[in-house]
Amino acid sequence: MRWISITLRASLLLVIAGGCESSMPTSLERSILEYNYGQWLLSEMWAEKSLDDHLQIDESQYMMGLCEFRLRRLDSATEWFLQASNSSNPMVRGKANAMIGIIASSKGDYEAANAAFTSASIDLDGKDKREAESRTTSTDTYHQTVHTSHFFTLQFGAYRDKSNANTFIQSFNTTLDIAGLGNAWITEETDRLGRTMFLVQAGRFPSRTSASSRRKRGDLPQCIVAESP
Repeated sequence: MRWISITLRASLLLVIAGGCESSMPTSLERSILEYNYGQWLLSEMWAEKSLDDHLQIDESQYMMGLCEFRLRRLDSATEWFLQASNSSNPMVRGKANAMIGIIASSKGDYEAANAAFTSASIDLDGKDKREAESRTTSTDTYHQTVHTSHFFTLQFGAYRDKSNANTFIQSFNTTLDIAGLGNAWITEETDRLGRTMFLVQAGRFPSRTSASSRRKRGDLPQCIVAESP
């Protein structure tokens, strides 16, 4: 959820930077307020009104993307972020590309995610820039991760009952997806006593170090680094 809060703060800064001196909030400001309250449909309505009025187009497109993302309409969200990524404002452009990268990662399209995070890191600064850079992998690392069977992953639990493993996945898949790990899966493993264990895992990393670095960010449920068979 960390990047969602960062993107929202950026939107607030965009409004402030606009120098609006009116005591009446603009449609975009209302969109941001409703978004902050978790009212994503209302937020989207105000962002759409801002677009209809031809006001703060790029920022409104970006807010439309955030709302669609929250509503799990990822294809629609991507389309809005693609429009916002053409903005002349580097902050809007960078944030939009970062969200494109997050969505691409959740779908397992690491090549597109890599390109989006690379573009985002050019326009962003401070913590946002470092976050984008940390999500950017080299071409060699990308091919190693995607095209080899050996990788490291994050393991969120080991269960004797498969239904318990499925329950965890149902509870936390959205959190893992938003965090850029994609959907979790279950790996079956036999312990020393010959019993079948069901391991809940998510994310593919080319090295133990990269998996450990991702785990230490603190935005995920408790987990350990595991090596693929």
